[in-house]
Amino acid sequence: MPASIGIWAEQTLPSGVLYRWEADHGSGGSGFVRFEPDSQRFRPADRAGNVLGDLTVDGVSGDTTGSADGVDRTVFTQVSVSILRRYTRSGEPPKTAHAHYY
Repeated sequence: MPASIGIWAEQTLPSGVLYRWEADHGSGGSGFVRFEPDSQRFRPADRAGNVLGDLTVDGVSGDTTGSADGVDRTVFTQVSVSILRRYTRSGEPPKTAHAHYY
């Protein structure tokens, strides 16, 4: 498990917001997550916002389903939960949603 995950909004897409994340300042991996505020669903994505596989975190039910090649399901879930926490507090997709685990 990473000690910290940096999470930044990269761009607004027609379907939601694309976030970039880096675990442990990049030494623990990095990637992209697409957040769809209307459905509160999260999906792993590439740099352009295209969905990878069918892995989904449903922020309403809490269910994680599907899979995506090369995606660390645990870190993907941690990133999704961190974004959802900030979203729930403000009602808006956050600009950052950094997480620290110590």
